[in-house]
Amino acid sequence: METWIHEVLRDPASARCGAARRAIFDAVGKDRGGPVTGRLLAEVRAAPVRPRLLLLELLGGLCGNGDVPWPGVAAVAVLLTRDPDAPVRRAAAWLLTAADHHRAVGLLTGSDAERDPVARTALAEALLARGDGPDRPTLRADRDPAIRLRATLRPDTDAVLADLDAAGARLGGAGGRVRWGAGTVWGLAATRSGDAETCYADIGLLAAHGTVVARRAAVDMAAIALREWRTAPQALVPHLRPLLGGAADPGVRAAAAAAVAGPMATTRLCAEELARLLDELPDVAAPALARIGDVRALPRLCGLVGGGTSTRTVSEGVDGLARAGCDLGPLVAAAADFLDRHAGAGDRGVRAAVGVLRGCGPAAVDAVPQLLRVLASDTDGATGPRTLAVLALGGIGPGAAAAVPLLDSLRGGVVGRFTGEVEMALIRITGDRRRAERVFAGLPEGRRDLRLTARLLEWLAGHGGLEPRHVAHLREACADPAGRAVHPGCAGTLWRHEGDAVAELALDVLLPHVVGEVHGVYVCTVLGAMGASAARAVPALREVAGRRERVRMYIGDFDEETRADERLAAAARAALCRIAGAPASRDEGRRRPPAPF
Repeated sequence: METWIHEVLRDPASARCGAARRAIFDAVGKDRGGPVTGRLLAEVRAAPVRPRLLLLELLGGLCGNGDVPWPGVAAVAVLLTRDPDAPVRRAAAWLLTAADHHRAVGLLTGSDAERDPVARTALAEALLARGDGPDRPTLRADRDPAIRLRATLRPDTDAVLADLDAAGARLGGAGGRVRWGAGTVWGLAATRSGDAETCYADIGLLAAHGTVVARRAAVDMAAIALREWRTAPQALVPHLRPLLGGAADPGVRAAAAAAVAGPMATTRLCAEELARLLDELPDVAAPALARIGDVRALPRLCGLVGGGTSTRTVSEGVDGLARAGCDLGPLVAAAADFLDRHAGAGDRGVRAAVGVLRGCGPAAVDAVPQLLRVLASDTDGATGPRTLAVLALGGIGPGAAAAVPLLDSLRGGVVGRFTGEVEMALIRITGDRRRAERVFAGLPEGRRDLRLTARLLEWLAGHGGLEPRHVAHLREACADPAGRAVHPGCAGTLWRHEGDAVAELALDVLLPHVVGEVHGVYVCTVLGAMGASAARAVPALREVAGRRERVRMYIGDFDEETRADERLAAAARAALCRIAGAPASRDEGRRRPPAPF
């Protein structure tokens, strides 16, 4: 248990943290009333606040969906709802709803006038989040304005706005399993109803209400709407722009900046306001502006890279500046300097810095020595930074020739993700077609690495062309997409080589991948290049391009998913334009390099 607490405080994403957590779950799963449970319950009453909160969260996970009451855990949770620390009281209330649902409902709706308002509010939040608590009309008649507020679904009356002003700051406090303020609750309710126009009107009402808590609710509600509807940026920016100015409350301004920095559409519409916030909110403003290719972000982005900022948004910013043709030298220097000061591949900042160098492509040539140090490291078995280092070296190409001996030493064994990336990096650095042919021939029949196969054949097509056996492999792979897995890159490479004669075969493979976070943009690019030959794809492309709601992505970050939808919609619209205006023959399109996959 001490190991788990230590590791979750150090790095909750580490392998050691996961292993310790699994060991606790296994022990409790075998004996719910055994010594591990007893020790957890003893520690959660005696530990300092931070470990106690972690243990309460762990116990909540052990309770599962709460279908089977756990009286011992529930008794401890009730005891801790009177703890001196408010976050502990909130966490205990959430635990109680998982350990004994009926007891939680009784504490919330009973006549205990002395029950702590923090704990009661957390009980209401937890039960409403689960969807099996008291009905909303009952809670809307509660004596506590925070509970009444949490039970509402819209800011549609003066009474709701009065409760918001009186108690809005009490929702979503530290210690809760989810930390939703009133605006988040209303935004989620609006997306479930599908009524975008009413949602936009409610956001405008809150933004104009004048109080800090109402404006923060407007921002939180807008953040949900921006993730849900493609029409939201144009509709909501007029309400959000005033909240980015110097007269706004600093907390509201920071939240508004984070909201508009999510989608690229709102970033473009508020670029000037975000540029004025580069000094105040560099973590938010610099990556957002960089994503749209605004060079004003470069100095602050370099500072984030040099400081070891580990968010993926920095890498997205590098990609945006690269697409805009900006000089990436300062970013390369900042990443290389960070790597000189942090040797271990297990450092999260190292992964971020290597990711930046990967995004810089050939411009990262001056950082080859630093990438080689990362590649040679195996601190804590950290394969992520090493894999990124391999990708960065491959992206540099011939300028990374010094990496060939080390990369060669990492070859061998069964081809997996890391080994496959090593092989591709060597091929791209050396430009050796014979090496690519050997790797392709060595892939085991029947269980080929689909992604590696597609990348090898695409590289061969661009470096000397495909031979009949390569074309035969691609035709066979694309012949039965319903019966066997096939990478869409194979269809793209086949069409670029064979032209309209295989258009229908390629479309059978490509069309199922039009919607998706992994291959959607690539597939739209190929369909656009196919021109009139891709006429069968027009209905699917129109459906993607003309959606009111965003395409559901499963990346793990809401803002990244929003931007992925924006890129997909733009690619689909571009493909439709090319198909509509293209002649039947697409020999020119076939010669264009495909989008990366």
